[in-house]
Amino acid sequence: MGINIQLDDGQAAAEEGDGGNETVVAEINITPLTDVFLVLLIIFMVTSTALVETEVASRAGMKVVLPKANAAGPVSQRRSDPILTVTRSNELYLGSHKVDPNNLEAEIRKALTEVGSETLLIRSDKSVLVGAAVDIMSAAKRAGASHIAILTAPNK
Repeated sequence: MGINIQLDDGQAAAEEGDGGNETVVAEINITPLTDVFLVLLIIFMVTSTALVETEVASRAGMKVVLPKANAAGPVSQRRSDPILTVTRSNELYLGSHKVDPNNLEAEIRKALTEVGSETLLIRSDKSVLVGAAVDIMSAAKRAGASHIAILTAPNK
């Protein structure tokens, strides 16, 4: 950062008879200041995008290929609603941790009571059979979920 300060010693003014007043001329170069602000802005944009992506990824659990649906309506989802993911190999994930199918009802009940919700969102790979989905929905109903939503991808 450069600051240029010029002091007038008053000799030129004294020679002209104006008196001995000192004047200060200060110039601040704002180019380096602008560079710092732009770098900080870029760092903020990159880190905020990364934070949002990691939060979404940690909330969704495993990646699956959602089935497509023509008549699917929007799901009123709160950020705290638990998401149950069923992978292609029929592994179950509640949030980001793996769940034993024998302990599914208790895990769903625990997740619903932790967030104070009655809604369970189910994400599954499009290759998962209907029988597995019915079993999961039955366990969710027994666990206290009064609303169950199956997440799909929009049909383009």
